[in-house]
Amino acid sequence: MASQPKIKVLRLASVHYQHPNLESATKFLLDFGMIERQRDESRIYFSGYGQDQYIYVAEQSLTSRRAFIGATWEVESRKDLETAAAQPNATPIEEDHGPGGAKRVSIQDPNGFLVSFIHGQSRLMGSATMETNRIVGDEKPIVNLVDEKPRRGHFRSGPSPVHKLGHYGYMVPHDKYETTFNWYTSLINLVPTDAVFNPETGKDVTCFMHIDLGPIYTDHHSFFLGVSPNGKPAFVHHSSYEVNDTDTQALGHKWLYEKGYTNCWGIGRHVLGSQVFDYWFDTTGNIVEHYADGDLVNQDTAFTRSPEGPDSLYIWGPPLPLGFVTGKAEDAGKDAAAALGLLVS
Repeated sequence: MASQPKIKVLRLASVHYQHPNLESATKFLLDFGMIERQRDESRIYFSGYGQDQYIYVAEQSLTSRRAFIGATWEVESRKDLETAAAQPNATPIEEDHGPGGAKRVSIQDPNGFLVSFIHGQSRLMGSATMETNRIVGDEKPIVNLVDEKPRRGHFRSGPSPVHKLGHYGYMVPHDKYETTFNWYTSLINLVPTDAVFNPETGKDVTCFMHIDLGPIYTDHHSFFLGVSPNGKPAFVHHSSYEVNDTDTQALGHKWLYEKGYTNCWGIGRHVLGSQVFDYWFDTTGNIVEHYADGDLVNQDTAFTRSPEGPDSLYIWGPPLPLGFVTGKAEDAGKDAAAALGLLVS
């Protein structure tokens, strides 16, 4: 694969989950700040308020089990789709079923998840997507400053409007880490931003990767990979969605808490990427994150490696909960001090 041209991606476009109870999942996603864009017999496509046609696909599971199907990336050109279609076990170029009129190719990664590529998707336009919302309701942020106070007599509450999909990533068994890392970085223009290593072995146990667009700045990471706890089979750890600011994030945190959803971890600030995080379990048991104020990097940003430990996870925030390490909602709120070596951001 290394001798073949890489597929040049421009952005992370969407993720795809299956839910045993699609309507319950839909209610959570709306409370989380997404917008229902299109619905068919078994799938619902959700967008944020940005220009992406959709960022999340929720599908009815045919069993009682939840599943993460994979993620989709937008590529630079039709030629990149052709490069993807030429890969072993790739689908041919075909129509994407979601809104936006794109073409699609899908490939199975070493752990059985799909990595898909689209090209030709149109952009959403209009006042609702061109403005930066503070709270649901298509209104611009109204902030009272020390010498200018345009907001008078009211303050709205509601979900944190999601702008875009930021990143996702997997925990994989130790013996699949290097294979998975090499597969993704050989196939796609993903390059390491920061890594965390086990100080006893010197081997990396977590890596955060950004889209390499040369001098153009991109998010600190659009994809991450970590070693799973106790050799568990590969699983998606979380997917993450950007909101405008920390005030919006805190208002959304309060909204989700009052609706009775299960907080996984947050609000706090990470070290690597430095984004302010707020993780939640959806009604199916998946971890999803609101983040704000993350770093941007480019080809001139130095790659770093840090030893794993408490200081590599967060600058401030609540203590690390066991639920964040295991990915299980039943572990939410339990102390994870004994598991601080298992790192994900």
